[in-house]
Formats: sequence, structure tokens, C-alpha cells
Amino acid sequence: MTHVITESIDGTTTIRVSFSDEGVILTGETSVKGDESAALNYLPTFEADLRRNFADQFPAPEMPAVEEEV
Repeated sequence: MTHVITESIDGTTTIRVSFSDEGVILTGETSVKGDESAALNYLPTFEADLRRNFADQFPAPEMPAVEEEV
């Protein structure tokens, strides 16, 4: 995931994220009250929400191989 944070003069900060670096065509944008620090604090929550809400777009994690006992 990559992100861009842009502070506005109205006291809000916009967070834009993209998952194209993971091969997922999904972008998201939200605004938070406060500065860059407030946006960075909220970024993990915003990322987790997008991953959960659009889980069908993300590849399933690979499960480690399980050896069968003989």
C-alpha cells in the first residue's frame, strides 16, 4: 500500500491510499480533522477498513504446506 497525505488550510488532512503496488486495483480517500500527525495515526485504521470491506479483491494468503504423518 502506498499513501499520500495532503494538509488543507481548513484544518483537515486528506489521506489517499492505493494498493496497486500489491497488484490490487483499489484506491481510497478520506479526510481527518487535524494535521499530518492525525492522518498518520488514522492511516492504519483506514487501511484495515479498506482491506476488510474489499477483501474479495485481495488475494488469499498462502497457507504453509502441512506434512501428513504416515
